[in-house]
Amino acid sequence: MFSSSRPGRALIFLFFFYWAAAIPVQAQSPALDSLRRLAGQPQPDSSRVLLLCSISDQYWALRTDSAEAYARRALALARRTGYQHGEGAALNRLGAALRERNLAQALELFQHSLRIAEARHDLPLQAQNLRSIGIIYVYLRDRQQGLSYYFRALRIGQQLQAQRRVVIELSNIGLAYDLFNNLDSAQYYQQQAYALAQQLRTPTNYILYGLGQVARKQGRPAQARSFYRRSIAESKALGHERSANFAYVGLATLYQQQGRLDSSIYYARLGNQAAVKNGFLRGVLNASTLLTQDFKRRGPADSALKYQSLLLTMKDTLFGQEKVMRLQNINYQEQERAQQVAADQAALKTRYRTYALLAGLVGLLALVALLVRHHRQQQKANAALQASLAELKTTQHQLVQREKMAFLGELTAGVAHELQNPLSFVKKFAEVSTDLVDEINGAQKLARDGRLEREILDGLKQNILNISQHGQRATAIIKGMLEHARTGSAPREATDLNALVEENLRLAYQGVQNQHPDFQATLTTHLVPELPAVAVIAPDLGRVLLNLCTNAFYAVRQRQLAQPTGSYQPEVAVVTRLLAGATEIRVRDNGTGMSEAVQAKVFQPFFTTKPVGEGTGLGLSLSHDIISTGHGGTLAMESEEGKGTEFIITLPA
Repeated sequence: MFSSSRPGRALIFLFFFYWAAAIPVQAQSPALDSLRRLAGQPQPDSSRVLLLCSISDQYWALRTDSAEAYARRALALARRTGYQHGEGAALNRLGAALRERNLAQALELFQHSLRIAEARHDLPLQAQNLRSIGIIYVYLRDRQQGLSYYFRALRIGQQLQAQRRVVIELSNIGLAYDLFNNLDSAQYYQQQAYALAQQLRTPTNYILYGLGQVARKQGRPAQARSFYRRSIAESKALGHERSANFAYVGLATLYQQQGRLDSSIYYARLGNQAAVKNGFLRGVLNASTLLTQDFKRRGPADSALKYQSLLLTMKDTLFGQEKVMRLQNINYQEQERAQQVAADQAALKTRYRTYALLAGLVGLLALVALLVRHHRQQQKANAALQASLAELKTTQHQLVQREKMAFLGELTAGVAHELQNPLSFVKKFAEVSTDLVDEINGAQKLARDGRLEREILDGLKQNILNISQHGQRATAIIKGMLEHARTGSAPREATDLNALVEENLRLAYQGVQNQHPDFQATLTTHLVPELPAVAVIAPDLGRVLLNLCTNAFYAVRQRQLAQPTGSYQPEVAVVTRLLAGATEIRVRDNGTGMSEAVQAKVFQPFFTTKPVGEGTGLGLSLSHDIISTGHGGTLAMESEEGKGTEFIITLPA
């Protein structure tokens, strides 16, 4: 589960589970006591399997490790006795117990159980697994898939007229809409669930939590607090640690929004304790997130660090790249299985048609026509399936990259914001110290060995200048990190690209001349006069153009310094072109060029060919991200060592 590069997090994770396992387990409901007594009595094998599943259900609300143990016992007995319905039920319970710490394995178990239920036409078990699979897709923030499974489960419950099951499905749909911030829909389904639960006199602890979430987000704090407290009271009465965690965290969030940090910390800790006792990792993540935020604002810092470590451990456990990749592989295997089933069915139909050829010439002609039609449909279906698989692979890759970069962005943003203040002080004091040394050297007549003292002061001044120089470099790196950590973007506006190109070419040239007044270069522009306005984020695209032009001037100046004889004339050219459905911008220089090894790394973050102190290695990486992610275009490069480099930006119309 853990890689060798993260032993610290592995130890924290093991400590968490040993701590949870050390909490004594006691039956907290008469139903669980009754079931455990019944388990001690002689039972037929099939009845014992279902009894063990019921005990696992009861423990799921209290301790997931105990729920897992009873589910495994039920599964072993069902398989040993060939009881298929019991095997499907036990697989579902085992998946529910493992869901918090291994989404991939849980999804495998639910899909296996669903296949058993479909083969047996077992509608209640189908609905149970559809709901369980829907929960996993909601966890993964897949709105379409999650709600699709939830509504399929709801339709089966309504078909069976199983009102208690309908209450659960309605509440789950409401919680999903709340997670996706569709508050009107969330309120509608929770109110339906609550009204039906009141008629049936069934528990409403999850429903009350859902209503509290809606009230809090709609700006009704008094009603939200009332719903959360009622949910907590009912969860305690039922001994339901999981729903208690939800309500505690909801109440803590409400108090945090009101600035009442002591109350927020109190209820977040209660929520964390309930989640730890239940083995509910997602609940620990939510509670530790609140506690980290509260202690960062209120202190002490060591408490914030403690809960931040727990938060990172839970994130790594729940959303680790290996688990995401395994989930993707499971989805792909499931599609392959469905494709194989369809192929087997097609083969069976072909066999039957072959037998029908013996019926006569008329049947033969009819069958040939059917086979031709079927073959064409199969080709279309295969082409559509291949396109879907390619799209799925692309989406899966984007998901992994987005999660990885989002997590990296959060970390870099936090580090950058924390470093800015001390770096500002370093630069400020360095400047003040430099002024003082200048004043001493200029105004004070040194006593004793004046020459030695002046040498010491000059050395001190040089050291302070070095401090200032490295402080400015750190500031440049931080600025680049903050650019990479941006989570939003400005709206696109119709922009004159020719004007934007000319402006940034001029700014880049002025910037180089300010640093090196003797530098001269030829500026060449080939701009399409009828180029239409393009919808872009002008500040971001301008940043890209400025960076590319600045790099071009740097390259031609380096070549000029290497050929001081005067035979070389530096030139930077900018070209705009109108393509079919796209606009192209080219920035070309006749500078030093790049080798193939350098070209392979040029868009990587923190890779730079400039000497230490002259570049951070973030400019081209950020430019590539702005063009590809922010504008849906491409940034390509062509270069030949010793002859020059050309960058090509392609923007969709």
